[in-house]
Amino acid sequence: MPAIRCVVEMSGLNLTGTELAYLSACSTAITAANLANESIHIVSACQLAGYPHVVGTLWEISDLFATTVAERVYEGLAAGGFDPGQSGTCLHRAVRLTRDHFARKPTLWAAYIHAGP
Repeated sequence: MPAIRCVVEMSGLNLTGTELAYLSACSTAITAANLANESIHIVSACQLAGYPHVVGTLWEISDLFATTVAERVYEGLAAGGFDPGQSGTCLHRAVRLTRDHFARKPTLWAAYIHAGP
């Protein structure tokens, strides 16, 4: 699906009551070229649709590390009673663990972002 279409469709959804969107895909926080004057991308479209917490990426990520980071985030959430308000902290911990092992390869861990309170 073209990025513009995805953003338009997502921003029109009403997902009130949802709490977390974890976008384990490449470049979900990059604005499409035809939206260059706007601050909208798939991550912000999820927030407009009603997700208060959204995890996304700034560039292409490794499938292996994407799986590892996602597992660590969800393990952290599960350990805390699945409080989506802790998703930013859980993402931070997951990225730090990956960074500790691959400090000289930021392309493996630095792409992740958390948007939300």
